[in-house]
Amino acid sequence: MYSPILLTATIVILSCSTCTDASPELMNKLVKEYQQNTQLRLSQQHGDCTKGNIHQRKEWGDLDDPTRLEYIQAIKCLHRLPSRIDPAKAPGARSRYDDFEAAHILNTKLIHFTGLFFAWHRWFVQLFETALREECGYSDYQPYWDWARWLDQPTEANPLYDGSPTSLSGNGKYIPNRNGTLQPFPIPVPDPPAICIAPGTGGGYIYQGPLVDWKLHLGPYFNQTVQNGIHVPRNPGPNGLGYNPRPIIRDFNNTLLQETNTYSFLTTMITNLTSIHTFEPTFFQTAHLAGHSFISGVDNDLFTSPGDPLFWFHHAQVDRIYSIWQALDFPSRQFALDGTLTLADVPPSRNATLDDLMAFEFSPDVPIKRGMSPTENGMCYLYE
Repeated sequence: MYSPILLTATIVILSCSTCTDASPELMNKLVKEYQQNTQLRLSQQHGDCTKGNIHQRKEWGDLDDPTRLEYIQAIKCLHRLPSRIDPAKAPGARSRYDDFEAAHILNTKLIHFTGLFFAWHRWFVQLFETALREECGYSDYQPYWDWARWLDQPTEANPLYDGSPTSLSGNGKYIPNRNGTLQPFPIPVPDPPAICIAPGTGGGYIYQGPLVDWKLHLGPYFNQTVQNGIHVPRNPGPNGLGYNPRPIIRDFNNTLLQETNTYSFLTTMITNLTSIHTFEPTFFQTAHLAGHSFISGVDNDLFTSPGDPLFWFHHAQVDRIYSIWQALDFPSRQFALDGTLTLADVPPSRNATLDDLMAFEFSPDVPIKRGMSPTENGMCYLYE
């Protein structure tokens, strides 16, 4: 048996009864405060990142078509370039894109529900953005997906995944009468918590847009059977790292976003949860997991989620919300950590420190402290 993790707002402090002025207007106000505080901090830092050279990460819906097409070509380029990761670590990796998924698989138990979560993923997205720009000629920066902006509209209204030639392809083909999925947390306890995901509005392979021919090479980590669903072949290697080519499955489900990814929920979380010890675990279990689960509960798990390129937009938004929260009180929040070195502290381990190293497999290890600011240590970006 498993203990399900409910993707709903169950914490009293975040219930709707406590929401005051929780709206798009409040989010816009928080974004402006974050931008102003960041710009002020830049004028005081005297580092390589300045008000004159900081770049903007934008929402996909605010990019023009040429920039979107350039991004799509860049990720396809990474998918064509040969892998650089040690084949002993990821024998199924065939491309530079696979290197990133492999790094995530290899480190999953160290970077989720631990003190590394925010900093590791921030540095990870930065590495991906750098690869797009330096290896594949992309001239802009990693866009984000503003969940709340689109969640009350039909999924095809979001240009990120509307299936058009300037999207990251759309939903999977609809397959009715399927059961949901259960992904137990990979921790050694008799009754581990699990991510329960109801069937959505797709369930089949993507069939529209630029990524219809995209092939996943790694995963799955979890072997699931979905009644009436597509059979996903087991990975031939250990931990999902063998070669297992297949198309992308998507199963969009807006109901998973409408509880915890709204402007109301996000603004209340940002303003009410002033300690990293409440903000990080709440964010991880709610809006973060809901965004992943929206994409698909089938062939898209805690380990292999970067296989779908929507991952990068989701985690850019995770980083954006975290950046906004940090900027509301830089002195107490920039270097604040929550968590130990093991997923959900199982088995028990010491608290993470800023000097602990983060591993990226194909790129040098870096200490956590280097990933705590988006305007230092080679990072220099601001979200719109």
